[in-house]
Amino acid sequence: MKFALLAAALTLSPAIAPTTAFAQMRALSDPVVGHPDPESLFTSPDRKLHRNKQAALRIQRELLKCNEWARAGEWLTDRYIQHNPVAASGLKGVQDYFLNVAKRTPTVPCPNLSANDPNAVVAVMAEGDYVTILTKRIVPYADDPSQSYTTTWFDTWRFVDGKADEHWDPATLPTGPAPQAAASAPYLGTDEDRAAINALMWRYDRSLDHYDAEAYAANFTPDGAFGQVKGHDALRKMITDLVAGQDKRRAEGATIGKMHHFTMNQWLEFTGPTTARYHYYHQTVFGTGGALGSPTAPVMAAAGQGVDDLVKVDGKWYIQYRNVAPTREQE
Repeated sequence: MKFALLAAALTLSPAIAPTTAFAQMRALSDPVVGHPDPESLFTSPDRKLHRNKQAALRIQRELLKCNEWARAGEWLTDRYIQHNPVAASGLKGVQDYFLNVAKRTPTVPCPNLSANDPNAVVAVMAEGDYVTILTKRIVPYADDPSQSYTTTWFDTWRFVDGKADEHWDPATLPTGPAPQAAASAPYLGTDEDRAAINALMWRYDRSLDHYDAEAYAANFTPDGAFGQVKGHDALRKMITDLVAGQDKRRAEGATIGKMHHFTMNQWLEFTGPTTARYHYYHQTVFGTGGALGSPTAPVMAAAGQGVDDLVKVDGKWYIQYRNVAPTREQE
């Protein structure tokens, strides 16, 4: 279902299925399994490749598994160029983090790599100065951390004289807003911002009820979205398609009442000076009035709860994402 509020307008059926939240996905892939003899992968008949693979083995075993970071200089160069966005370059910084900040203590004695390691080695590839290790990664499901799935991580090193001089992996920065200091008070927004957002949401309902495609799209940022419908062109088309569908049904003899959208029990949550979340309940009603059972009697076509992400751009508030079917984690 692309969206909930407009579904009734597209079908104009008196009986509308209730909106359902998007389900948390589950992995479809086969599980990642470590190699039964991982250390056998770190060898090569080529002398140079063998040397680099053995250094990679030491990084994987002595450093990453057994935390012997005081010995890191045996396998990392002093400049050790790091491309992981949450790690700084340099041997000294690496050692300072693991020894003094994370306070990792060595595992003694250091066991061999095993297929049972949480980050078990899957494959090792070497070419020229580069060695890549593929490893298993266990990831908990967001909606149920007691369950998990497996995927594949990689680490690639470039070696100089038997030591890793440069490193790559697929790490990214954490997503979502920056964490606020525990002692800081929540940002409550200004009276001007609250008034502007109230006006924005009024314009949204009015442009939708008047089938004004241009005005409707103008409520969103250029990349704004209603559910899966993203961007001004797609949003305008959503409204014009709605009008075309209604015209077709009228031509077939259907009676279509005036559409009204109701937004109720609003709670405006500012997440920063230029960002906010708009929590609400919504109803879509067709009809112009009259007693129950009459052709013009109001008919509720949809109802539910919504959470919209709003953003302030160049002094004006816009909808960035309208979500009329939030999951419990999004509410």
